[in-house]
Amino acid sequence: MKNDCSYIGCKQDFIDAKEKVTGKAKYLDDMNFPGMLYAKILRSPHPHARILSIDVSKAEGLSGVKAVITAKDCPTNKFGMEIDDVTMLAIDKVRYVGDEIAAVAADSEEAAEEAIKLIDVKYELLDVVDDVEKAMLPESALVHENIKSNIVKEYHISRGNVDEDFSKCDYVFESEFSTHRVSGCYMEPFGAVVKWEENGRLTIWTGLQSVFQGRNEIAKALGIEPSKVTVKSPYIGGAFGAKIWIRNFHPIVAVLAKKADAPVKYVLTREEEMLTTRPRVAPKIKIKLGMMKDGTLVCKESKIIADNGAYSWAAPKVLLNMSIRTDCLYRFKSTKTDSYLVYTNLIPTSGFRGYGNSQMHFALESFIDTCARRIGLDPVDVKIKNAIRQGDCTLHGWKVRSCGLAECLEKAREYIEEDRLPKEGQNGRIRRGIGVACMNHVSGNRGGDKFDGSSAMIRIHEDGKVFVFSGESDMGQGAKTVFAQIAAEVLGVSISDITVMPLDTDVSPFGLGTYSSRVTTVGGKAVYLAAEKVKKQIMEFASKILGKSEDKLYIKNGNIVFTEDESVNITLKKLCQEGIRTREAIPFTVYETYDPPTEGADANFYGDYSSAYTYGAHGVEVEVDTLTGQVKVLRVIAAHDVGKVINKNGVEGQINGGVAQGIGWTLYENMVFQDGKPLSNSLKNYILMTIKDMPEIKSVIVETNDPIGPFGAKGIGEPTLIPTAPAIANAIEDAIGVRIKDLPITSEKVFWAIKEKEEGDRQ
Repeated sequence: MKNDCSYIGCKQDFIDAKEKVTGKAKYLDDMNFPGMLYAKILRSPHPHARILSIDVSKAEGLSGVKAVITAKDCPTNKFGMEIDDVTMLAIDKVRYVGDEIAAVAADSEEAAEEAIKLIDVKYELLDVVDDVEKAMLPESALVHENIKSNIVKEYHISRGNVDEDFSKCDYVFESEFSTHRVSGCYMEPFGAVVKWEENGRLTIWTGLQSVFQGRNEIAKALGIEPSKVTVKSPYIGGAFGAKIWIRNFHPIVAVLAKKADAPVKYVLTREEEMLTTRPRVAPKIKIKLGMMKDGTLVCKESKIIADNGAYSWAAPKVLLNMSIRTDCLYRFKSTKTDSYLVYTNLIPTSGFRGYGNSQMHFALESFIDTCARRIGLDPVDVKIKNAIRQGDCTLHGWKVRSCGLAECLEKAREYIEEDRLPKEGQNGRIRRGIGVACMNHVSGNRGGDKFDGSSAMIRIHEDGKVFVFSGESDMGQGAKTVFAQIAAEVLGVSISDITVMPLDTDVSPFGLGTYSSRVTTVGGKAVYLAAEKVKKQIMEFASKILGKSEDKLYIKNGNIVFTEDESVNITLKKLCQEGIRTREAIPFTVYETYDPPTEGADANFYGDYSSAYTYGAHGVEVEVDTLTGQVKVLRVIAAHDVGKVINKNGVEGQINGGVAQGIGWTLYENMVFQDGKPLSNSLKNYILMTIKDMPEIKSVIVETNDPIGPFGAKGIGEPTLIPTAPAIANAIEDAIGVRIKDLPITSEKVFWAIKEKEEGDRQ
């Protein structure tokens, strides 16, 4: 496809790449202030215990300690995302290993660490709730005693008549799947630097994905007005959803700074990250599927029991996503889902790349493969036959304005079948197989009738340089570069003449934040519209200065040119000087708010709630060592409908990163607990894949030119992870005839599954 754009669709280096690779980029831990103190937090060693007493006297007497706080020193306002069940420090009891009990600010990290050790807490141990199904029983101990059950949220959603439809199906299949907790493991640990200003306002530097929502949550926890809080974002070294919402440490450090009357820095250690980073929600999924002989998917029924952990953050929304999104992947006639979110005494869960979609896609995309094979059909043919298409309105009311799902499936199959290795090696010890799985996701997320847009401001200075302001975070995925490309393309200026300003809630336009793969689509559209309006100001004034009709002018490379005589022109710099530094007083500034034309879901979760829907399919080739059970991913074909590529470098980087993270989730990573206590609380005992484990990845870009997104673009951040796990599981079954239904797919599970199959074959 021919690209007539100057900056859209090209391979653009990230505009902040030089600062990052040279070490000049300032991350949170690079920040220092005169008189700054260092914070440490005392955390619970027990998964469930009543606090009998806390003695901080020895800590307070330690040299260098400037402030010690417990719950009695803090506001008791409960806070949270959807459910307010969190206090900044534990008041009566602790609910998981890592729960915050007390905090210290001292003039060195060493003094703060020593002071934490001197705090004496006496506990009464309580029964540990660490299994979701047992937690739902009436006799279970309660994680939160102010409610009558450990079930914190439940959804019951149905479309059509599933019972009637199941009765008419040629085949009805049932199975169970489960997935597990994994940590975000971003490179930069989370943290904050907090300073109370002389005017009584609070300034917080922290790497949040959603600075405006974070500001409101911090204010709520502290019991002050949001306008009294400023959140500033330095460079962010990765997030993957775990930095969308605040953590307890944000208001804790603010209270410490107030008591010590000094700036305070707090950065989590890697061990603390492993203990407290909000990991992926871990569900158990029962799924029932109705099919016809020709492969038509008729109906689907699911029961989901998901582990919320000790406190609620985004897990209720994650569970909702599990409950509905895969229903919109295929043309099902009816569906029904009953889902439950359950408190346990394990680390609280939240949103993580895929936001619930990953877990349910693993179950459904694995199960469809199994069912298709059982009735003698090609799984990919079944998926293409039933795939959602452009123009459809799904069971849950999604209006599909662009869709390349079928094309992604076709390309994933075509390329993964090319040059595949022999099915066997080493006299049958090595078995190889291929598998394909697909996905859908969102590029926005309107809750009911709430705002789901973004705002942008563009200001052009008298030297012709363009400043872009957005309220959406760049956490390393390249949002700043995308915004710069969009502005450069619309305004006809060099990308080197554009500066994308840092996030600051006092200055930046309002934005909901970086989640739901919405930044390019919604944030980028706001930048696009703001650039269009600024361009209108430019062209109107240029028409006046040059004495030529506006429709006879164009702008390119920072010059406004008369189409009929290119010698008649004016530079943008000269034009801005004429407009700003004279009595014309033209601001060349636009503040634009964009809210996409979506309806939002009603009380029954029916409605078109995303500005665009994204699709993709992964083809995977694996080899399995039947002697050890070890699985190795050899190749991945990642075909994604991106609407329109803005930055090819960015898209390919997202695909490579998503595939890597998906393989890690599927084969390597696992947060292990014993009696509620974490056993994988450091990188020594938490297995991450390395560069040696990375397969060959081929990115296949499908452009469908979405009618709403800027230049036709859709989101790509989360989709690249979602189909990886089921594609691997499907490839393993193709290789050895064994279906692994619970993640992670470890060598041990594969080994014993092979042995069980061999025993069955001999009988």
